[in-house]
Amino acid sequence: MWAIYKKELRGFFHSFLGWFYIAFHLFFAGWYFRFYGMLQGLPYISYVISGILLISLFGIPILTMRSFSEEMRMRTDQLLYTSPLSVWKIILGKYFAFVSVFGAQLLVISFYPCFLQIFGEVPVGENYLAVLGFFLFGMAAIAIGILISSLTENQIIAAVLTFFVLMTGVMIPEICDFISPGGNFVTKILQMFDLTAQMDYTLYGMLYLPSFLYYFSVTFVCLYLTGFLILKRRWRVATHGIGKVLGSTAQILFWGIVIVGVNFLVSLMPKEYVLLDMTYNGIYSLTEESKEVLSGLESDVTLYVLQGDGEADDTILATVEGMEAANEHIHAEYISLEENPYFYTTYTDTEPPANSIIVVSEDKSIVVNYYDCYQVQYDYEYNYESGEYLVTDYKVTGYDGEGRILSAIMQTVSSEVPKIYCITGHDEIVPDTELASLLSKANVQTQMINLLDYETIPEDADCVFLLGPLVDYSAEEAEKITAYLEGGGKAIFAVAFTDADELEVFHGLLSPYGMEVLPGYVMEQGASYYNSYEYFLLPEILYTDITEGVYSTLRTKYVYMPYAKGIVFNEEAENVWLEPFLQTTANAYLMTDYSGTNETTETGVYYLGVYARKAFGENISEIIVFSSDYFLYEDVNMAVNGNNYTIFINGVNKLLGKEAAESIIPVKNYSYDPIMMDEVAINLLSVILVGVIPLVFLSIGFAVWIKRRKL
Repeated sequence: MWAIYKKELRGFFHSFLGWFYIAFHLFFAGWYFRFYGMLQGLPYISYVISGILLISLFGIPILTMRSFSEEMRMRTDQLLYTSPLSVWKIILGKYFAFVSVFGAQLLVISFYPCFLQIFGEVPVGENYLAVLGFFLFGMAAIAIGILISSLTENQIIAAVLTFFVLMTGVMIPEICDFISPGGNFVTKILQMFDLTAQMDYTLYGMLYLPSFLYYFSVTFVCLYLTGFLILKRRWRVATHGIGKVLGSTAQILFWGIVIVGVNFLVSLMPKEYVLLDMTYNGIYSLTEESKEVLSGLESDVTLYVLQGDGEADDTILATVEGMEAANEHIHAEYISLEENPYFYTTYTDTEPPANSIIVVSEDKSIVVNYYDCYQVQYDYEYNYESGEYLVTDYKVTGYDGEGRILSAIMQTVSSEVPKIYCITGHDEIVPDTELASLLSKANVQTQMINLLDYETIPEDADCVFLLGPLVDYSAEEAEKITAYLEGGGKAIFAVAFTDADELEVFHGLLSPYGMEVLPGYVMEQGASYYNSYEYFLLPEILYTDITEGVYSTLRTKYVYMPYAKGIVFNEEAENVWLEPFLQTTANAYLMTDYSGTNETTETGVYYLGVYARKAFGENISEIIVFSSDYFLYEDVNMAVNGNNYTIFINGVNKLLGKEAAESIIPVKNYSYDPIMMDEVAINLLSVILVGVIPLVFLSIGFAVWIKRRKL
């Protein structure tokens, strides 16, 4: 086999073909890498592989067309078959030679992530898994090419037939959609010949055992059939007997049954045993937090997955299957919208899109809308004719399906869902998209109310939000809130960036809890406790259950509080227990003149986040106060990787008597931050990858060709 391997490699690299094949593929690979990796900053090599896939469909037939066709045309196959080597060693020698040539281009491509690492963070594991997946696809495609080459003496026919078979294998999804959009028995058979479906797992960051087994099976079958066809040419019924032919046919049937059976059995195995999620944030697998929450589930839950005419969402399916495996009480059923288009009417009046999930437990149900399972970033452009902002482009940036489905499960099995009323009518902050999503995933129901429409705070209120009003409350409104709190109510306050005198009534609600909001805003002089400007505070985080997940002894995580008011304690307050969790250093001072000048700069510690508990007779009231309303802004929260909202949700859970961040799974970002490259680096790498490297291979090929012509 080694002799055949070296002979085939020499045949490639002592001619122009092998060098041209590598240069041709590297030119397009470099071009796609320039577009996706350098210009768009995408740190994933899978985009390059998807781009050169079509190029490979042309290249592989050219690579394999001469494997046996040329031997048969020149009649040199008889010399091979009469050599001491067995037919199988000859086939394997040729096969591994072709695989080596195919792998040579991938060896160069595998250095692309290293170039990106110079300029930013790159998901190394996902990138090299994608390269491995493409290599397996190439191995199977080469085996198909060798099989077809053994059928004919004409190289052109072998190349055309190989291209046709490979292209058909790649287009199987489109063919199935054309035959039956909803799928039927014929399409299920055809999907067995889909050559790229298994590679998609590796491109998306999943190490999936059935994918590897599929490509090895295709390779084995094609090479085995190649050997069978070659050996068959030697046989004659008259000389070898009918038993030889029947025995060989039985061997083919035997191996066919074994391969189909093994693939079928592996496909039945739970994905937790055959799928390894190699994405950097585990998009296709459940978090340990989800598994822990689901492990304690004791009620039966059914997940109805609504499947439409199009392809099912593999990420959603992976999440659903993971939850099924996490607890025997969870059961999934897949509903075809083509066969049962009105299934949803039992649970909701609004038709959900395909791939949505209806979570049902006993008599409670919640619809998880498919569109809510993904975080989307939109680009807008102002239209001067209509006077409106129009969406010009969008990008899916994260997956939130796990968090949404888990939240729905916990809500359906919960006897009661806490209800929080958000006070409005004074230009308060309304929880934005991200914060509202976190509250929903925390199994909390929120409702906006204006106190002018209510005589008292509703009796079913488990908590009240008073978030950064810019207009002061009336005495009547303050009485309603005071009555609620004195009855054992719970509330979260956020203090807005205004003069203290402008919100005297609102700030007065904190007086019974021994807190006073001081005029002005806090300026921090402590090193590393502010960002750029002294009023963009990065406060000291104290260890409490509210700061769980954010507090660090090494101060590796931050909370961001721009324009914070200063809070001090009144030690004379009675029946009050105060626990600060955010504060300044002793080097902070108050800026009381909003023009930026102060007559005094007396320093001291000011509290920026406080948990308070007060006894009103037999009733215990609890409140949490944040001294900055900017603390709740989404862009401010994103600046510290979501730590602001983590503390806020922990505070909500504390007031509601729940564990910190209970059953809240954050959005899983789809990708790393884009790679930023300067124009000089882009141009230099482009010249090297698109121009220099392919030209080097072409030059070597020309030199070899010219040298051999002279000989």
